[in-house]
Amino acid sequence: MIFRFHNLLVIPILLFVVSCGSTNQFNPAPLNSSITVDGNLSDWNTTQTLFDDRDQANYYSAYDEDFLYLFIDIRGAMKDMSVRRSGFTVYISDDEETRKSVGVSFPPGTFNLLREFPGAFSSFTRESDWMSKPENQELMENLNEELFDRVMIIQRANSDGDASYGFIDSSQLEVDGMKIAINSESRTIGLEMKIPRDGTSIYGFSGDNVWLGFAIEPPEFRIQGSSEYSATTSGRRDQYGNRQRPRRTSSADISRNLGQMERWHIIQFED
Repeated sequence: MIFRFHNLLVIPILLFVVSCGSTNQFNPAPLNSSITVDGNLSDWNTTQTLFDDRDQANYYSAYDEDFLYLFIDIRGAMKDMSVRRSGFTVYISDDEETRKSVGVSFPPGTFNLLREFPGAFSSFTRESDWMSKPENQELMENLNEELFDRVMIIQRANSDGDASYGFIDSSQLEVDGMKIAINSESRTIGLEMKIPRDGTSIYGFSGDNVWLGFAIEPPEFRIQGSSEYSATTSGRRDQYGNRQRPRRTSSADISRNLGQMERWHIIQFED
């Protein structure tokens, strides 16, 4: 599918609501059978492990003495599109103040894969006609084919600091016992994770009260002139026959259109 940049500006904002509601506390389900990390829900007891039921995605968790297991089942086509473009990031921390210090994104999203081409990424976030060029369309299509080849690691000096982005093979996470998988053959994305609880994972958490965050974080767009507007309003006239002024679109509007989301939970283990 060819993605054109101006499509960012015509998707109704109401389809993508920024999610920043109150923090939900829950107890994950004790694991009573083995789980194979393969991006498939078939070996999960979905009734016992579901802790957040949403229109566009379901969230599951389980644990044993050594590991926390997570499954994010993306069910809506629009949420799936947002994830494929901007990635899906999981944050875990023992401390609220550092809860966004380390994030793992899988898939990383085609927009983020473009970060490996700094010049192209800068132009992409600043030029409204960037995707109209055939060579850029080809680049994005190639990146889409690599969507599940790498995991993106996000790091910040603290939760409010600037983020740095790196890409690794998923096998590099397994050195410390962590596993991550997606069933790429499924119609929509299902993300499955197995994370050590003893502090040895990239997250470093080891407590019994843990901050867990889920996020879709589009890049920061800085369209030059900031006067882009929806094609549906161009040329319209009001009831008096006067031509309507174009509706300005901010970078925040673009992020909302792309499905920007941030949702937090507190896991309370019952060991």
